[in-house]
Amino acid sequence: MADRALPVDGDEFRRLFEEHKDTVFRVLYRLAGNRHDAEDLVQDTFVRLWRKREQFRGDGSVEGYLRRIAYRTFLNARARLSRPRAHENNGREPVDHGPDPSESASRAELRSFLLAHVRRAVEELPDSWREPFVLFRYEGMKLKEIADTLGITPKAAEIRVARALERVSGRLRELKAKYGEAL
Repeated sequence: MADRALPVDGDEFRRLFEEHKDTVFRVLYRLAGNRHDAEDLVQDTFVRLWRKREQFRGDGSVEGYLRRIAYRTFLNARARLSRPRAHENNGREPVDHGPDPSESASRAELRSFLLAHVRRAVEELPDSWREPFVLFRYEGMKLKEIADTLGITPKAAEIRVARALERVSGRLRELKAKYGEAL
């Protein structure tokens, strides 16, 4: 699909949906915190994209335009979204994919323990830090892309990601102080 034009007919739009739905879902799942809300937001995002297709000027990528619409859809819906509970694995990375067969049981338990604390630390970040952090760390977006998506400057994105990283790192340092060399 060309990066400079949005499809104007239904078949082309379905191809665009199929091409980008998984990426949009992954981002919205991490932001919203649960599958149900993310699925609703994906549908809302593509409906908005269809309605706004004429507004796309082609000065950026379709993917970037779609990310911005997805993020704004999330912001508009944030108040009505279900709130994830801290103990649930709500889709925000890191995900524990189970023990490595070569890893001992105690090592696997330690990894699960640490991942749960990292998830909790990320969930507890202020939204203004969590959102750019999730996009940077788990979506692999560059600061400029984050800035464009969130409507902030690249410097603001950099500062927010750095603050989030410091807060999460601080939580891990607290764990190390509490549990010592066991970690």
